[in-house]
This record gives sequence, structure tokens and C-alpha cells, in this order.
Amino acid sequence: MAHSITFRCLFIVLLFSVVVILPTHSVDVTVGLLAGSNELGEVEEAAYQWADENYQATILTTGNNGTFKNSSGTAIKLDQFAVLWLFYTETNKLPEPFLADATKKAILDYIEAGGGIFLSALGLRYVADLGVEKGGIPRNLSPLGKSPPEIGIKPTDDAKNHPVFKGFDTNEPIFLTSMAQAGFSSDFHNFGATPPAGKILGTKTRGGGAGGGERPFVEYDVKDGKIITLGHHNGVYTDNKSKEGDNLRNLTENVLNYLAENSAFLAVEPSRKLTTTWGNLKSVLK
Repeated sequence: MAHSITFRCLFIVLLFSVVVILPTHSVDVTVGLLAGSNELGEVEEAAYQWADENYQATILTTGNNGTFKNSSGTAIKLDQFAVLWLFYTETNKLPEPFLADATKKAILDYIEAGGGIFLSALGLRYVADLGVEKGGIPRNLSPLGKSPPEIGIKPTDDAKNHPVFKGFDTNEPIFLTSMAQAGFSSDFHNFGATPPAGKILGTKTRGGGAGGGERPFVEYDVKDGKIITLGHHNGVYTDNKSKEGDNLRNLTENVLNYLAENSAFLAVEPSRKLTTTWGNLKSVLK
């Protein structure tokens, strides 16, 4: 009898371990893709299509009243999503609905309640629009010209072990772009003569050299939630043929998974694999 009890206890511990160490990508992570309209630009479409292929993603549009709808016009609450992603690059100004007070309040309420949001390309500016960053107004960057040098980020010493860099060599620059970018972007270059208020995860690198004060990769803790920005020319999701394009997607996956893991709205529902594991272990315990 004692051996039976010990055996059962060991399996309970094993079962608990399986549940605890299950990586985020093994559960159904919901991602709300914030868009100015249902008609996306080429680069936004490439980014959000990638997200749709890898997550339970829904494109969300908003008016000026802080409500959000899917492509069918059905109202959707933000707390249905573990993480939000605002990637915008079509013009040098974010769509007006995102700048409405009610919209900003709804998104900020979601973050403060424990949600996570990824702000990339021109979306980086939104950290100031939300009032989270008070150091100044991020600068705009015009479309990137032809045949640029490799552009990316250099992890800071304090962030080299951060989960967003999983799978990368953080002692070297991480190049994310090697081709022209049609859209606009933003960063914290010469940001009110002070660093951004969040934790700088990576500085900009161009051709392997240090950037002149560009700090595109920043993490903010906002009450119970988190914001991560990725600006500068690090958003060419139309690039499907280069190592830099692969790096961009891998880094984006790390960011979304990290934000989801820390989100109060992560619905951890067992995938088929975990359900099978659970069933097999329970059958052994009987």
C-alpha cells in the first residue's frame, strides 16, 4: 500500500511539472490585432497574416467611442485577448480612432488590469499617446531607402537574459532588416534629452555599429500589465527570404509569447497534446 501511495504521489508531481513547464506556444494564445480599418496596407497585412497563422488572432477596428469590433462588425472586449499588437506603418500618423480619448482609455485600462501590448513600427509612438511615456514625443522615420545596410538591435547588458531574446546570441547584434521598407516607423532618438522611462532591452544597430541614441526596443511595466515597443526600421514583414526576416519573426514570436505569459487574460486551455498527457497519467493513477 505504501508503495502504491508513493507511486501515485510521484505521478502527481510529474503531472504538475508537465502543466507548469508547458510553453506558451503549446496553448491557444489569443492576439488582438489593432488596425485602423479592415483594409490593411501591404506590410501590415504581411505582419498580421503571419500572426493569424501562428496564433488565435483577430483583427480589431475601433471608432471614437472605445469599442472594438472584428471584421464581421461584432463587438469584442479587449479582455478576450492575452495580448494586443499595434503594428502600423502606412502613414506618419496613427489612425485618428486610436487617438480618441475613449479608445486610449479602453486600451490603457486593459493594460493596467494585466494585459500586454506590443507596439511596433509607428505604433511605438502610442506609448506617449497613452501617457505612459512622458519624456517627449518619439520621432518619425520616413520609409527606408533601397539597399540599406543590415539594421537591427543590440541587446543591452541588463537585458541579455530576457525571455524576448530566447534563441538569439545576445553578445552579437540581432539584424532584423536588410531590404527597403515602404512604411513609416518611429523611435526614441534624442528623446527629450533623456532615456525612455521603460527598461531599454535593445539599442539600434546599423551595419553592426552603434546607433546614435536610437532606442527602439523598450519594456514598460504599467500597473499589472506590460508594454513592449519595437521601432526604427525593424518591421519589414514582407521579407520572407532572408535571415533578417526570420529573425524579425522569431523576435516577434518571443515578444508576443512573453507578453502572453505575463498577461492576466491568458486563457490556459489544454491543447490536445496536454489533454492526452493528462488522460494517460490519470489512467495510470487509477
